[in-house]
Amino acid sequence: MTAVPWCEHCNRFFNPPSMGEGGECPACGRVIATAEDLRTPWHFKLLVVATALYLGFRAYQGVVWLVERV
Repeated sequence: MTAVPWCEHCNRFFNPPSMGEGGECPACGRVIATAEDLRTPWHFKLLVVATALYLGFRAYQGVVWLVERV
């Protein structure tokens, strides 16, 4: 797996949305990444879920705090 979609021929980095459906370089048309390379990493998904749970818990604490004060 490559770290970033880098085209050696063009000497440029491309964002996954700017690439073709098959991972082609938009400038020269060479395949620089596969669908497997462009997937979202599992640890990023875990971070998003953990952040959502944390913020949900903090929102719950805020509501409880407000109810106690009213």
